[in-house]
Amino acid sequence: MTATVVHQDVHASLSGVTRIYPAAAGTQAVHALGPVDLDLKRGEFFAVVGPSGCGKSTLLEVLAGLQQPTAGTVTFEGRSVTGEVPDGIGVVFQEDASFPWLTVWDNAAFGLRRNGVAAAEIRRRVDDALAFMGLTEFARAYPAQLSGGMRQRVCISRTLVLQPHLILLD
Repeated sequence: MTATVVHQDVHASLSGVTRIYPAAAGTQAVHALGPVDLDLKRGEFFAVVGPSGCGKSTLLEVLAGLQQPTAGTVTFEGRSVTGEVPDGIGVVFQEDASFPWLTVWDNAAFGLRRNGVAAAEIRRRVDDALAFMGLTEFARAYPAQLSGGMRQRVCISRTLVLQPHLILLD
């Protein structure tokens, strides 16, 4: 019998994580990440800083389950992260990923609707998130009518309303 011991304070963990992109025709493989050992604790604010191309986005994508590590293990709340974003992780990408055909309000509500959350709860969470992000007066605007920074705040709002346990901002 084997037992898995999860330290109560560890929220997410990477152990020996490496990511190597395979070689395409006429190119060499790219060692993009690792090996990385990292424990993220509950309530901790953690930043990864480095020059372009050093593996910051790859690290976040592996942690989120959007990419598989070439080697090593990734866990979130004691469960293995494999192949999809686990419940409880919110991801905001570098480039805004707002839906151009939806208003700011509907963009923020998208995930809640998809998850079948009750309409009154959607209204409360979306209105609260838009107020927090300073977007209340733009609730009926479309992304094309906003600055790049405002569009990114829409994407952050869409993540916040889901009340994730871990937010990854690329």
